[in-house]
Amino acid sequence: MTDNKGILPDGFKKRLSVAASANVRLIEYLGGYNMFGGNFQTWKLHSAQDYFMFFAYILAGVLVFWLIAKHMNKQRNHEKAVEKVSGRLKKICGKPGEVLKNATLNLPEGKMTFDVVLMDKRGVYLVRTYGWGIKIYGTPDGAMWRREDAKRKEEFENPLLELKKGAAEITKVMEENGVQSLKVMPMVVFADNFQTPELYLGYGSFSTTYQELKSWYKKQSGVKEVQYDYDKVSSIIKELAK
Repeated sequence: MTDNKGILPDGFKKRLSVAASANVRLIEYLGGYNMFGGNFQTWKLHSAQDYFMFFAYILAGVLVFWLIAKHMNKQRNHEKAVEKVSGRLKKICGKPGEVLKNATLNLPEGKMTFDVVLMDKRGVYLVRTYGWGIKIYGTPDGAMWRREDAKRKEEFENPLLELKKGAAEITKVMEENGVQSLKVMPMVVFADNFQTPELYLGYGSFSTTYQELKSWYKKQSGVKEVQYDYDKVSSIIKELAK
């Protein structure tokens, strides 16, 4: 189910192709291995040049994969996660739809900053993103959640607590401005690009992964008509963001 579209730039894809070609040339140079025909020829490591070419091709392949892994690791941060998730939501939210990235809203009880504020046909989503973590543990009502990868573990505050508080504040502002029954919902997206994160958060966590965001979002926002006064709500949200 993992969708790796957009994770690797064209330059890295070309290097990966070069590495694959190098491996093919290595097999050909060593005498050939006909997998389907069952014909295996003895390797031709008879001279210093043979050994040099053998290790040079292996080194080239390892180097390319190392560069790819290094590049992907640099993308595992909050800034990149916000950029990636906001871009994906902008593509899938449809029309009318709007995405505000790194939005700070002036709410009755003070300023609150959200990674993404999304307005679509169904309502308003307040989004929090995380750039790393391949195993996520917690409960919807718990004070703390935990994320892990192969090298580190970290406990962090349950993002739903802040997102639900923000949702209540926005709902209050909308009602004061004559907008009733607007749905303001939390959304938490884990955007580790090494693999699809595994979520152990229980029912009602309003959480998904970047790789599964499109299908998850469609299930949440499966309406054909706008459910509220979109233009008025959009205007109020933008005013709060000033």
